[in-house]
This record gives sequence, structure tokens and C-alpha cells, in this order.
Amino acid sequence: MDQDTKVIQELQELKGKVDHLEDLLTQQNKRGKAGLFRTFMDAVVSLLFGLIVVGPVIVIVVGVLMVAASWLGMEF
Repeated sequence: MDQDTKVIQELQELKGKVDHLEDLLTQQNKRGKAGLFRTFMDAVVSLLFGLIVVGPVIVIVVGVLMVAASWLGMEF
């Protein structure tokens, strides 16, 4: 009987924790919905990242490959 009471109390505590986590997830989902402005800003940030970071890296890689190819006597 005493064990049953302990199990019931533990289950109630776990239910309270699960309810709390569900509330947190619900709040996060409400806050996380992207509006038009947020979508536009994400697109601008992605474009700038591509221009500033990815573009120069590709140019450097292609340049190194062309130098390596010229050392090997290949022509493009």
C-alpha cells in the first residue's frame, strides 16, 4: 500500500513536469512563427553569407585547382 502511494506521487510529479514541458513547447511554437519581415531578414542574411563567405571560398578553391592543373600541364 505504501509503495502504491509512492508510485502515485511520483506519477503525479512526472505528469506535472510533462505538463510544464508541454507549456514551454507551446510558448516556443507561438514565438517561433516567422512573419513576412522575419522571412525577408533570413533571406537577406543568407544572401550576405553566400556573398561574403561562400563566394570567396569558391574562388580560392577554383584558383588553387587551376594553379595545380597548370603545374601538371593541363589547359582549360
